[in-house]
Amino acid sequence: MAGNLLNTKQYGPMFPTLPGSVGKPCPGFNLQILNNKNEECAPNELGNVSIKLPMPPAFMLTLWGNDEAFVKKYLSESPGYYTTGDAGVVDERGYVHIMARIDDVINTAGHRISTGRLEEVANDHPDVVESAVVGFNDAIRGECPLAYVVLRGSGVTSPAEEARIKKEVGDKIRADVGAFAKLINVIIMQSLPKTKSGKILRGTIRSIANQAQWKMPATLDDPESLTAIET
Repeated sequence: MAGNLLNTKQYGPMFPTLPGSVGKPCPGFNLQILNNKNEECAPNELGNVSIKLPMPPAFMLTLWGNDEAFVKKYLSESPGYYTTGDAGVVDERGYVHIMARIDDVINTAGHRISTGRLEEVANDHPDVVESAVVGFNDAIRGECPLAYVVLRGSGVTSPAEEARIKKEVGDKIRADVGAFAKLINVIIMQSLPKTKSGKILRGTIRSIANQAQWKMPATLDDPESLTAIET
């Protein structure tokens, strides 16, 4: 049985896996990467992962008992496409790379940046144990990356050390990602607000940073962590 499943004469040539990629789209899925104008992106350009209609057989037809919500959530943002809610790229070989959720992509100075990528670079700093990067609304740049970081050990011991770490994190992101990704600020935290399952509440952090309305999440693990964000 296993041998038959791997018979390339019957099923076509196999292609290798690629680290960091989820592979290539399954047959029947016309996957496209779209920008905010619903135009197809160039290879390796970050955009919204979308699937051109009609969907292949056996795909979901609706939400149970709520056709209107299905259309509004998945089919309205990009007419003619199903919106997955993910942001990613397709490289020149056709491999798909999922980078973040759409909500975790910010647009700064005309560049779309995955906050996950910025967090990856910040976390690579030897003094940083974890971070959360959100978009801070700016009239000129659109959204500026704002980083909240938690340090290893007991944190900083002097203003000079705090200034050094902030500068190094900012410089590292500019060097590894690009000058357009310049952080508007680096804020050192004792802890980040998370759910009881350990997920960082980036949406709530972004709302607080931009002085927008927000609700106390029912799954919040440590209320004091949100109080620290407010201050």
